[in-house]
Amino acid sequence: MASGDPRRPAPVELAVVVPAYDAAHFLGRSLPPLLGARPDLSVVVVDAGSTDGTGALARQLGARVVRLPVREGPAGARNAGVAAAESELVLFVDADCVIHGDAIERVRDAFRAEPELVALCGSYDAHPPERNFFSLYMNLRHHYTHQRARREPATFWAGCGAVRREAFLRAGGFDAERYPRPEIEDIELAGRLRPLGRLRLDPELQVTHLKRWTFHSVVETDLFRRALPWARLIRETGKLPDDLNLRRSQRMAAALAPLALLALPLGPWAAATGRLGLAAACGAALAASLGLAGGMLACFARNAGPSFAVRAWLFHQVHLSYSALAFVLAGWPRRARAR
Repeated sequence: MASGDPRRPAPVELAVVVPAYDAAHFLGRSLPPLLGARPDLSVVVVDAGSTDGTGALARQLGARVVRLPVREGPAGARNAGVAAAESELVLFVDADCVIHGDAIERVRDAFRAEPELVALCGSYDAHPPERNFFSLYMNLRHHYTHQRARREPATFWAGCGAVRREAFLRAGGFDAERYPRPEIEDIELAGRLRPLGRLRLDPELQVTHLKRWTFHSVVETDLFRRALPWARLIRETGKLPDDLNLRRSQRMAAALAPLALLALPLGPWAAATGRLGLAAACGAALAASLGLAGGMLACFARNAGPSFAVRAWLFHQVHLSYSALAFVLAGWPRRARAR
């Protein structure tokens, strides 16, 4: 088809918005793939009150920099980036994420092909550079969850997610007042975008996550930035999504997790003392827990080895237990309906 053919789709104008706070140690790795993706690609780094030279480094590398006078969370920083990026589409990429080489074209092609599409999100890949236990666990858990999540209708993930600017503005953008720090601002936004068009997850739209996780950061994130605010949101909306970490199988796994942890020491003791009924019950709880985690265990073993998979399954039961407790403490919405 000739370039002047009126049937040819008009070029889709795309800008990338990168919220960044004290992210200089990441930008040397995450910005070059964006800046080199296409010569016509606008990359806007929103320096959200950094103290480490984030803005200066981003400008030196070739990005456009929007400097916020005071520290802002990623919700406010992304809103400022959208205001500065005059484009039909906006792709959000976290400062600690490195896009894969086909990411920009995957986003462009998806929105060109589907005029009713208002949001598209991706996933972490399975190859984090940080190889300590908690970094592997969090990265692979996220990767597995998004790889098996519902493709459509999907939620929204702002670590690597694109929106139509018009729909984003109609929805009111991220709620920076309610979410002044990284929490579930993208999940909440998805609920306001959904009436405006289609939301889709592309499991092949991937980024490499550079963050190093520790036990403390895992528990803090799981409890205070995911479980508690998510439970409050569900209570308010009355909608319990049957997807991601809240799909029906995950709720069953969370209910079984304390029993599985208890069965590990109790089962051998019961067998040794002749309490065969109790031993059988412990075995059944462990078998059910392992069965529900079978796909995740296979992902863990495939990408980090069998030994890691066993240890990760054990910690995952701890994660499920404290996350379920957080939902209860936040006031589980008894009337919420699974969607």
